[in-house]
Amino acid sequence: MMTGNLIHAQNKPLTQTYRNPIDIPIFLSGTFAELRSNHFHSGIDIRTASKSGLKVYAIENGFVSRIAVSPGGFGKALYIEHPDGHTSVYAHLQQFEGEIATYLKQQQYKQESFEVNLYLEKGAIQVKRGQIVALSGNSGSSEGPHLHFEIRDTKTQEVLNPLSFGIKVQDNIRPAITRLAIYPIGIESYANNSNKRSILSLTGIGEKEIPKQPVIIEAEGEIAFGITTSDQLNGVPNNNGIYSITFNVDNKVVFKFVADRFSFDETRYINSMIDYDFLQNNKSRVIRTEIDPFNKLSMYENLVNDGILKVEQGKAYQAEFIIKDFQGNISRLPFTVKGVKSKETVITKNDTTSTRIIAGKAFEINKKDYFIHFEPGSFYRNQLLACKTRSEKGFLSQTISIGSKNIPVHQRFKIGIKPDNTKISNDKLLIVSIEKGEKPTALGGKIENGFIVASIRNLGEFALMCDTVQPLIKPVNFTKGASVQGLKKMQIIIQDEFSGISSYRGTLNGKWILMDYDAKNDLLTYDFDDKIVKGKNKLVVKVIDNCGNSKVFISEVSY
Repeated sequence: MMTGNLIHAQNKPLTQTYRNPIDIPIFLSGTFAELRSNHFHSGIDIRTASKSGLKVYAIENGFVSRIAVSPGGFGKALYIEHPDGHTSVYAHLQQFEGEIATYLKQQQYKQESFEVNLYLEKGAIQVKRGQIVALSGNSGSSEGPHLHFEIRDTKTQEVLNPLSFGIKVQDNIRPAITRLAIYPIGIESYANNSNKRSILSLTGIGEKEIPKQPVIIEAEGEIAFGITTSDQLNGVPNNNGIYSITFNVDNKVVFKFVADRFSFDETRYINSMIDYDFLQNNKSRVIRTEIDPFNKLSMYENLVNDGILKVEQGKAYQAEFIIKDFQGNISRLPFTVKGVKSKETVITKNDTTSTRIIAGKAFEINKKDYFIHFEPGSFYRNQLLACKTRSEKGFLSQTISIGSKNIPVHQRFKIGIKPDNTKISNDKLLIVSIEKGEKPTALGGKIENGFIVASIRNLGEFALMCDTVQPLIKPVNFTKGASVQGLKKMQIIIQDEFSGISSYRGTLNGKWILMDYDAKNDLLTYDFDDKIVKGKNKLVVKVIDNCGNSKVFISEVSY
């Protein structure tokens, strides 16, 4: 572990100092703009000692602008707009407090829906700095109890680094650099006598250290670089994201990435910034200096030649990566690039099996058994895409292979697959993604002009399957006909093993009841309220999956 001097100065001047959203020491399990699957992390994840129910406070005076409740995603989330032009966001909550909780329940009963997205009029619910607004939890897609916290620019809805607003974390540990990648660009470029990507594992990098074996790269032509890097904060075991990456050549900045702010519209550009192929094969990320033509990420600065170094024979270049965390701890990776003619050459072959797609243009493939429609900007660079079909047992169509899962797609594209002659109703058919050794993943689909059509965002192999099986409904803490006198709530498992749950509805004595849906645990919870009466109550729960299969659970319970 590499340590340095604790640096208290912030990287950016504070525009406003807020109070902390919780009253325990701040330890982070996730940092701002950290690299996540298909997105940059939009806030900070504050550890809550592995438990739910901690008090969550408004960081400043303001009013509630939005309340969102969902079985996935942020789960229960609260948005507070502040007079200074910022909005604070608190997510994965267990419950809301006071006037906020009362208003939410009223609206859920009014809409007869657990899942709501409520935008409030300015000033309808006002809050004061330090007011308890919620309890922390584990709702939505959270993988463990914590508080996801954001600060947004209210006008643009861009997310801002919360550490710029006075939230302090202890960190005197330098970032780690564990991998250096070298990328020859085009068939006339080489690095260490290879035209292919090469990866160097690293140890011993620090503020005043160099690799145990100095890195010297012999190259010619256009070369890009990449690194694997992470940061660790004091008192926590997990690796977090870094704040900035600077790449210098001969003491001049040619590439810089700074995690201060970004918009949700650009978050998927992460798949262009990283080596997506390496991620798919190795489950680890390399951040590249090369900028693809259709990568519009705003966190780049000081770009020269799109992050590509043009290496001339006979010249030597002193290169260096400089990595910083938000507290200013620094790690450096210096290396030398020498212009040397390669001993190997690449013999090019014409690819007659693939179609060239121009990244900025729309593209269609229309065949008898399937079609694909790509919108302009679906890819970050021009791509060669091989598309083919084959017959395979267990599917209700041809298996359609579209390019490779190792090629990232930015925008959703439309795929349609024609069913084989089958007696199964089309509304029970759906498109699935196929990956060797894994269970097919349902992607959904609707019938259009004889094709089952879905909007998807990844390349790979696809086919049709059917779902004719009813969902499962199973009571957890009570039995049919039993007394629930001593309980405070009833819990029911609802599951669908394939196409997934589309909707559910619970009634008690013919009236809709609010049932909290925890999708990751397949759990419905009804907290007793005035809808349950003394004596016998008739509970009805109906669940429908995404292929229209339904199941009804009916039980009489005594209270």
